[in-house]
Amino acid sequence: MKKSIFKSLLILAAILLVTGCEKELILFDGSMKLVGFSSTSVVIKEDAGSGDVMVYLGSKAGATANVEFEISNDGFDSPAVEGVDFTIASTSVQLSTGEVAIVVNIIDNDVFGGDLKFRLTLLPGSGYELSKANSVVITISDDEHPLKNWIGTYDVDAPSFTVPGSWDEAWVVTTSPVEGHPDQLSLEGVGLSGTSLIATLDTDAMTITIAPGQNIGLAYADWGYDVEGVDEIIVYLGYEDLTWDAELDIVGTLEENGNMQIDGWCHIQDGAVWDVFNTTWTKRAK
Repeated sequence: MKKSIFKSLLILAAILLVTGCEKELILFDGSMKLVGFSSTSVVIKEDAGSGDVMVYLGSKAGATANVEFEISNDGFDSPAVEGVDFTIASTSVQLSTGEVAIVVNIIDNDVFGGDLKFRLTLLPGSGYELSKANSVVITISDDEHPLKNWIGTYDVDAPSFTVPGSWDEAWVVTTSPVEGHPDQLSLEGVGLSGTSLIATLDTDAMTITIAPGQNIGLAYADWGYDVEGVDEIIVYLGYEDLTWDAELDIVGTLEENGNMQIDGWCHIQDGAVWDVFNTTWTKRAK
């Protein structure tokens, strides 16, 4: 009896699954035109002069469509203002099958105001359908950031205190601004980690400070250390004898050319020292 009921339920589930799938089918005939943005977010550097926002028309070859869009900065904490921070020549775009660029001209004001954002939204029209990607957020990345000398990609040489040479490490770390904190940078890539930590920079004293106890996650997962809660790496100030201090900051030095030196960089894993490093940070050329 249980087998018969179970078999009937399987047949019913299969029918429902097929029926549910059929509802999602989209038949794309030669008359259909689909319009959307190629990406839902675009970053343009303030000193780039201009940037392209790509719009596509999915259709049979040779089709065209004239599409209107609107510009808005509603809902952003740091809104970009048209005519002050950027200009766009027209709010309509003539599309043919494939991609076309909406050109955003950036006004570089030589004043630090942080990253600014606005939105373009495609408007409904006759003869085409809008895709789900009918809106794009454009971020104007401020090139006057007070920490711009230290924003970018670094090759980090991390020689080991424990077994110099054999246990040395090399990291590629990307630094980026922390919104709302012009004296802080986010550091991603330490110890092969994809989890960021926060550093505070003092350009008068030319120091970089990392607060103790920051978790950079499963930093060495690619090496087989991937047990969450056990193999996670915590960053502290460490010493040559492989002791560490849970209270003191790690403090390094800055150079005007963007390079940095940060010594006593200690990784603690499951309560024990993974290693202590004296790190040299060399900024890559743009």
